[in-house]
Amino acid sequence: MMPTLQRAAGLLQAGQAGEAISLLDRVLLDHPGQADALLLRAMARSRAGEDEAATADFAAASRHHPQTQVVQNNLGNHHRRAGRLDAAVRAYETALAQTPDYLDAWMNLALCHAAMAAFEPAEAAIMAVLLRQPDHVAALNEMGNLKRRQGDLAAAEDAFDRAIAGDASAPFPLINRGALLRELGRLDASRADLEAACRLVPGLAEAHAQLAHTLRTQRDVTGAELAYRRALALAPLDPGYHADLASLLSEAGRGPSALATLENAATTSGDARLREVLARALLRSGRPKDARAAAEAALTRDPASVEAPILLSELALRSGGAADAVAQARRAWVSGGPANWPARHALAEALLVSKAWQEALDLLDAEAPAPHLQKHLALQSVAWRLADDPRYRQLCDYDCFARKLKIDTPAGFESLEAFNAALSESIRRLHADGAAPLEQTLFGGTQSPGRLWNSDDPVIRALAAALEALAARYLAELPVDNDHPFLGRNTGRAKLAGAWSVRLRSGGGHVDHVHPAGWVSASYYVQVPESVMAGERAGWLRLGVPGLPGLALPAERYIKPEPGHAIVFPSFFWHGVEAFESDEVRVTAPFDLVPD
Repeated sequence: MMPTLQRAAGLLQAGQAGEAISLLDRVLLDHPGQADALLLRAMARSRAGEDEAATADFAAASRHHPQTQVVQNNLGNHHRRAGRLDAAVRAYETALAQTPDYLDAWMNLALCHAAMAAFEPAEAAIMAVLLRQPDHVAALNEMGNLKRRQGDLAAAEDAFDRAIAGDASAPFPLINRGALLRELGRLDASRADLEAACRLVPGLAEAHAQLAHTLRTQRDVTGAELAYRRALALAPLDPGYHADLASLLSEAGRGPSALATLENAATTSGDARLREVLARALLRSGRPKDARAAAEAALTRDPASVEAPILLSELALRSGGAADAVAQARRAWVSGGPANWPARHALAEALLVSKAWQEALDLLDAEAPAPHLQKHLALQSVAWRLADDPRYRQLCDYDCFARKLKIDTPAGFESLEAFNAALSESIRRLHADGAAPLEQTLFGGTQSPGRLWNSDDPVIRALAAALEALAARYLAELPVDNDHPFLGRNTGRAKLAGAWSVRLRSGGGHVDHVHPAGWVSASYYVQVPESVMAGERAGWLRLGVPGLPGLALPAERYIKPEPGHAIVFPSFFWHGVEAFESDEVRVTAPFDLVPD
């Protein structure tokens, strides 16, 4: 029997779960209570997506297997694979109660807590591993991932360094450190790590994709394209890699051909996720008719899709079909359920445009989690404004929350004008001559890659220090109100969530939008055309116009940009930039902050 079980385990390891199940069925027909066969079949059924059958086998294995902690650990993996994270935690904890030194269970528990963004218990589980085995490479790697997610980049780098020192042939610490170094602006070191990872595991798509991200940040379009294509050769249906390649080629000015690889893969495979990615890219590329066809094809392939009807709802709003937008958004809401915030917000948008304000208010009467809070507050502001609800003015106090502040002249520069001239040149070098990124709200301009403040350029580093001081002053001057959804999060400290630069040419601007990843947002003005300074609205920051097609509300405020100043406001404020005409370029350095 043992050779048969070994063969079944080999099939499972090779990804042939169906063949393993057939082989184990025969073993269990002759030996119904064989513990190892029950456990292997439970694992194989889990991999094959046979949820109920796998759960039943795990229960049977736990009654017969002499090492019940092993059964519980694998049961936890089964629950985690199915998305039942609370049940997975209970299974791992049961295994550890039986065997406190079971390192695999500690690691799995850490990964499960991390997936739920429960950082403290995740770190405690990792420390339980490191206390027992200080050089445990996987634990050090996961500690690095955890610290990076928490924004402690120095601790993340230290953890990755220790993991690599423990095993230089382990690819994932190299990949993760390479991604972190890119975030820190140390692009040559990032590239070295990721090229080493690609040499170690040339068949790992993620290594090539991360290398592509770094090459893209270095403006090596040819190298980035080649790396993305290598990743897609290994993972041809990965929607993220396809989206990244399409975005890269669009930024490089390839026009309609930028989407050719994505269109071919989506059409050839019929994969619903690729069709959804294609639909979104087509929409952002100004091809709404083709976007609708791709979204409808995705919905045909996967009737339970949430993303496809959200896209169709957005398309309907853009074409004036409010009733159709509501119907499509309701479909997304039914498929996604109450916990699906993009579907909830899509339906709220459609209802607001359709003037079904009370239903929208009821839908938005909920506490949104942090990743969706800024969009939620933005939609609530629109609903309250339309309903003439006094809560709107309390939430959106434009006079108090939106401020134009001047930075202090950085050390080493004789004037703020001299600093801005140097900064404008540093930013110019970061920008390619291609089109605007697909993912962004600007038109008629370009945006820099990566996190601007992490650049090693001394002028940009001086900007980062000046803007950190400006942000601290802004937070210190805000009133105290612990019950306010914006003010109540003010600890007096903030950390960077993102920073970039924008160069707008004549005719350029920004559509009205919010910043879902921020809490406080701002734009520092490096260079402002004379026509903008002398005008009344063109090129100015506009606040309060909802970016919802078909909903016409006037701006609440216009604020004139001035070089050397930053305009700071809550991230949920709707904002855009009026198009302008000038022979000069409008250069800004926006950034987002979150509470620290």
